[in-house]
Amino acid sequence: MSTAIQIKVDELNKLEATQIVESKMVEQKFIQMYNSIHGTDKGTQMYHKEVFNFQKVLQDNPTLQECSKMSLYGCFLDMAVNGLSLDPTGRPHCYMIPRNSKTGHKDQYGKDIYEKRASVSVTGYGELVMRMRAGQIKYADNPVVVYEGDTFSIDLDRGVKKITYSAAIPRKSNKIIGAFIRIVRNDGSEDYQWLLEGDIERLKGFSSRSNSYWDNNARKRVEGKANELYSSNDGQIDPGFLENKMIKHAFDAYPKVRVGKFTNMQSIEELEPEIDYGVVDAEAEVVENGFDEPEEVQEATPVMVSQSDEEEGF
Repeated sequence: MSTAIQIKVDELNKLEATQIVESKMVEQKFIQMYNSIHGTDKGTQMYHKEVFNFQKVLQDNPTLQECSKMSLYGCFLDMAVNGLSLDPTGRPHCYMIPRNSKTGHKDQYGKDIYEKRASVSVTGYGELVMRMRAGQIKYADNPVVVYEGDTFSIDLDRGVKKITYSAAIPRKSNKIIGAFIRIVRNDGSEDYQWLLEGDIERLKGFSSRSNSYWDNNARKRVEGKANELYSSNDGQIDPGFLENKMIKHAFDAYPKVRVGKFTNMQSIEELEPEIDYGVVDAEAEVVENGFDEPEEVQEATPVMVSQSDEEEGF
């Protein structure tokens, strides 16, 4: 990829958050990257579409405007890298979240210095788009939520997964006991994946631990609260949230998907190896190597996402 288009960090930092995507250099970089990565000439069209989406996200969520200009710039370019959209309508592909992250520097008292950084989080529906584009699957059915009283059984016939399912109509209970999804591979063969009650509880536990925080007074790490969507449906998981979780869980054992360096996916991912973000001063190291590790997540707040697709704390 050509490195002719270069953007200086100090020039980015002089811009308001909502002005970053209006920079002529950023426009040229986005279009160049999109066309080169995806082998198309639609970069200009996608740029104007994502400028509108990006600015709307920032205007609706002031916390994002406090994030570092470098991270906002990287998130916008990752729309070109990933080939996804920040459009929040329907079933969103992805959304942006602000996180307090270590800068790698310490203050005069030896304590870590943090700054707000934005990152892109891909929903299950966005992951489906990426995996179909990568040629890993032909398509996948919408996930099915299973309720108590439905006919539901899982079989393994000579190594081939099979599911028998029939919904109880009218529904006998509102209790959710699981979910499953049918995936069709490129050769026409089928793959089934599922989540049962124990799996949902395990994911809820992961959510609590991922939202843990350091209590300075107690001088210990305190386990956080699980995502509220695990209990928002009369004490049980939200069905739409479970559908999104089901999609992501289904690809845990699939090959890695390459994503931009400012993007996170819940299932296995692989950073794009040769992305030139066009940054030319000392802060370029942040783009080249990703954010400093380990990253401390504090008060992670999801933004511009429908309740069914919200993934904070997964």
